[in-house]
Amino acid sequence: MTRPTIHPATMHLSVNLTEYGRHSGGWRHAVSDVSRIPNLETYRHVVRTAERGLFDQAFIADTPVHGWGRSSSTTTRIDPLEIAAALSTETAHIAIIATLSTSYNEPYDVARRAASVDAVTGGRLGINYVASTGDQTARNFHRAAQLPHDERYQRSNEFIEVVTKLWANAPTADAAGSRVAHRGRFFDVDATLDVRQPRHGRPLIVQAGSSPAGRDLAARWADAIYAGGSTLDRAQEYYQDIKARAVAYGRDPDSIKVLLGIAPFLGDTAEEAAELQATMDAHHAEGADVVAHLSGLLEYDLSTHDPDGPLPFDLLPEVTSASVSQATLFTRMAREEHLTIAQVAYRSYVGGLANMQFVTTGTPTHVADVMQEWFEAGTCDGYSLVAPLLPQTIDAFVDGVVPILQERGLFRTEYEGSTITSHFGLSALDSRVAVVA
Repeated sequence: MTRPTIHPATMHLSVNLTEYGRHSGGWRHAVSDVSRIPNLETYRHVVRTAERGLFDQAFIADTPVHGWGRSSSTTTRIDPLEIAAALSTETAHIAIIATLSTSYNEPYDVARRAASVDAVTGGRLGINYVASTGDQTARNFHRAAQLPHDERYQRSNEFIEVVTKLWANAPTADAAGSRVAHRGRFFDVDATLDVRQPRHGRPLIVQAGSSPAGRDLAARWADAIYAGGSTLDRAQEYYQDIKARAVAYGRDPDSIKVLLGIAPFLGDTAEEAAELQATMDAHHAEGADVVAHLSGLLEYDLSTHDPDGPLPFDLLPEVTSASVSQATLFTRMAREEHLTIAQVAYRSYVGGLANMQFVTTGTPTHVADVMQEWFEAGTCDGYSLVAPLLPQTIDAFVDGVVPILQERGLFRTEYEGSTITSHFGLSALDSRVAVVA
């Protein structure tokens, strides 16, 4: 059905790039080819299809640690900056977003490498900055344990401040580079970048995070935010809060785009879509101890509690090592939806990242209807497609959902230009040095 468009702008679209999709059961699906890891052709196919569908960007997630356990579908990765450079040669318009850890990198090295890749991509690079979690990750970098939550975000703030200063003072066609002298709590840098300034002054800044510290970091720095929201009310609250925080930093709220994660299970019929979701969930759930998984997220042993009873909310500790955002999400989900331990444990585990998003299952028309409803309700500026199964989901979305959105005037029918600034309607990317406290 067609509804009147009341949102002041059209949607922005991003796709999360992986070899088999973001559902952790995707690699076991009959259509998945696990004989080639890494499967570069899947990455190429997805990014080319997304560009055919006029997507703003393609996003490469990453974490600098081997993902032990059943949630990992592959045992190897490719560094995001390297694959971003490679994928840019396959496309001409879509931006490529590479994930980098602010916990385990140095600002000068990232500024230098990213400026180089920005040149290769013709100004189509974005960086998703992540304050990495987990003691296992810390041990890869000569640390016994991760930094506490608040310190991770303090380091992330300072990290972005330093790389931004380095790019702002990098050499240009008209001027030599100038020295950056920074003395801070986490970084001591005295350097002049020896790579030419990125085409737009700096790469696009992208972030995600739902804790108060994560929201504040995103509102201060980000051009785009990957948001989660399993209910419309929560998504609206997040959207309004991010925009208000941006204003508090002296920013135009329209200069920050909130992209809501959506995991669409698509089929020619509702029954076919539901069968796809059930099949993939079953692939991932088989043999798993989901209660142990939830115990890890909540940092509390649930094995002695009745799985058919409620979470012991009063006994749960404040999460310090695991993901605060995930712990908060599933605790709130259990409380608001009156779920048992077994039910919320299943929800926390099955599907991995895909089922932690806003999930919609049905035909292309149904998915377009739901996307329009949430978009016009003020939950987002667009969507991050957390495709359950790749390349099948992106093919079905571009061929089925995108034309419906275009017919309704909700999505572009051609690219406005060849860079991310034109996609987002920005004349330029400000240096963000002005918002550094």
